[in-house]
Amino acid sequence: MKAIGDVVYWRDSHVAGLEICQVSASRHVFPNHAHEGIYAVGMMLAGGAYCLGPEKSYSLVSPGQIALINPGQVHSGVPAIGRQSYRMIYFNMDRMAAAAAEVARRPGAMPEFACMVVGDPLLWRRLQRLCRVIRGPAGQLEKESAVMDAMVHLVSQYGNVTPGEKAPRGAGTAIERARDYLAANLDGKVSLEDAARTAGLSRYHFLRVFKRETGFPPHLFRTLRRIDRARQLLRSGLAPVQTALAVGFSDQSHFSNTFRRFTGATPGQYLAQASPADGCRPHAN
Repeated sequence: MKAIGDVVYWRDSHVAGLEICQVSASRHVFPNHAHEGIYAVGMMLAGGAYCLGPEKSYSLVSPGQIALINPGQVHSGVPAIGRQSYRMIYFNMDRMAAAAAEVARRPGAMPEFACMVVGDPLLWRRLQRLCRVIRGPAGQLEKESAVMDAMVHLVSQYGNVTPGEKAPRGAGTAIERARDYLAANLDGKVSLEDAARTAGLSRYHFLRVFKRETGFPPHLFRTLRRIDRARQLLRSGLAPVQTALAVGFSDQSHFSNTFRRFTGATPGQYLAQASPADGCRPHAN
């Protein structure tokens, strides 16, 4: 993470082709410019800006609205209402092309945004979740799933990419394989691509079919299995630090917060409140 005044950038080495920029209380005026090989998606948080769009027309981006800018598209940014606070997400063409190809179920389906400014609460929530997950301690599967959800919405709703045929129903066997794979790999890194490959589906269809069949997105299913396993290990007498590592949490704070979220207690409280019948010695919090 690198901050320059009121500008902060985030990049994740495990999520290639993606960069996030957050700007707070800025009055900076951007002259006409373009991003080669990059799709720029902006979320206006406060203030507002006029942006030069196609055919030299200007569009106002207000709080809660999203700006969609194609690679090579000439645009500008001029503060319109006080200071601006916004987030930008930059997707490179390879990542966007891969998402479009999976949605269309054919190679070479490059998206092109037809609208420069949109108001879409669902897309806003998905983009905000992407930013939050990429900036936080989430695992690779959750980060890639958040990115894929946002990109699929972008290309299918605004990128002039028509979804191909739907994944077949009755994919229970394929999802069962993926469930077994996720449950057997609790202590290591699992990518969305690996999990989808296990099911024999594209990443796009895997996310949708998995949730349809299980009621959970894959990263949440895996998190629940990790917590179940952590409870077993704690009851067996394994210390919280070793338990966290055994179920794939290298960040102790993240483990404790996640455990508490799904059990209502920290690992220490869970042990301290264990009954003698559990066969483990209570530990202090």
